[in-house]
Amino acid sequence: MKIFNLKLKNKLVFFNALTKTTIVTLLLILVPWLAGEITRQDTDKELLQKLDKVLTIIETDGINSFIDQNAELKAFGSYNIIKAEFVSIEQLERDTLIDEIQFSQRNIEDEIIDYRVLSYSLKKEGKTYLIEIGKSMDDIYKFEQKLKSYAVIFLIIILLITLLIDLVFIQFLLKPMDKIISKLHNMKNPVNFDFSNIASKTTDFVYLDQSINALMHKIERAFISEREYIGNVSHELLTPISIIRTKLDNIMLSKSLAEADMIKIVEAKQTLHRLTHLVRSLLVMSRIENEEYLLNEKVNINVLIDEVINEINDKILFKGLILERNETKTTFNFTGNKQLLFTMIYNIINNSIRYTEVGSITIISEISKDGFMLNITDTGIGMISNQTEQLFLRHKSFSQEIDSFGIGLTLTKKIADYHKISISVKSEIKKGTIIILSFPHSTNSNV
Repeated sequence: MKIFNLKLKNKLVFFNALTKTTIVTLLLILVPWLAGEITRQDTDKELLQKLDKVLTIIETDGINSFIDQNAELKAFGSYNIIKAEFVSIEQLERDTLIDEIQFSQRNIEDEIIDYRVLSYSLKKEGKTYLIEIGKSMDDIYKFEQKLKSYAVIFLIIILLITLLIDLVFIQFLLKPMDKIISKLHNMKNPVNFDFSNIASKTTDFVYLDQSINALMHKIERAFISEREYIGNVSHELLTPISIIRTKLDNIMLSKSLAEADMIKIVEAKQTLHRLTHLVRSLLVMSRIENEEYLLNEKVNINVLIDEVINEINDKILFKGLILERNETKTTFNFTGNKQLLFTMIYNIINNSIRYTEVGSITIISEISKDGFMLNITDTGIGMISNQTEQLFLRHKSFSQEIDSFGIGLTLTKKIADYHKISISVKSEIKKGTIIILSFPHSTNSNV
């Protein structure tokens, strides 16, 4: 997974986790050295404290309380039973200044033991004595390992706690951003955009929300203006179109009209018919965008498909195509606008006929777990993948021999979106196209 494809909050959490993990890793590398230094300093401090006690005893009781001056060996040694610690005092032959702490090995009862040893020379009654106090390295290592374990556990706990705190804080900090994104994501129409201000104490988010609201107000005004313009122009166009058609009809009634002129008039009327259809489609799109259509009719989709086939069957017969109909026996009633649904299915089948010269049109309807599936398959010219993505855009055409799609399929897509019907397209050049309509289970639908 690339970090650049993550959400902002996830990137922040990931970055914090990475930096903290890096710091903890460095600390874990340093912990053994730190634990060793702490243990050594603690051991040295303990040895010095014991030396102070020994010196206090010597000052109080005298050196003879440790060393028998009449004995041949002028030395004293004391080892505990597990050989973990020892104290030794011996007389030196010459005056030597000694004050050091170091690691040393001692042979005790034929056993070599590692010690941390404090060596200190003391002058008493004109003689020099060497005091050595040692502590077994085994105990030191055990304490060091315990310290390391506690340090590692502590660091891991701190890492997890800080990561959790960061996650909660980042979630809280970016909550206004999620709300802004949700507002934009849920917007189906600029007119229905939620212009309420997002509650936030972060000035950046407040400014972003205000800027988006201001921008959406501009888009809303432009959107409304465009819809009104399309609606007004469409209405205004229908009147002169109707007048021109009437005048052409009157001219055609003239008996002195030449055959060539008659053909030209018929062609002009066909153009007017296409123009009328275009204007009316624009009006329907404008009304859909204004949400003027009620979606309260219970429509039997299979019956509606049959009605479309009856309406368009002449075109199929005229081109010599084969129509194959395979429908589910289960009735599917969909709540919506019957006229719009008729137009949607009609436009898709009509487009399949238009781009199919030889072969068949296959219509398959079936019930799925998510609702109702309608597959319309043709054996036409087909399309490549980037063309299918533009199929429902206005005035797109992928064949030089055939006029552009106009706005028929654009209107189809708007009707489908208005009814929350999804459309998917599969196509292959010279093999045909499959358009799949997925009808959801509407509130009042019966299967």
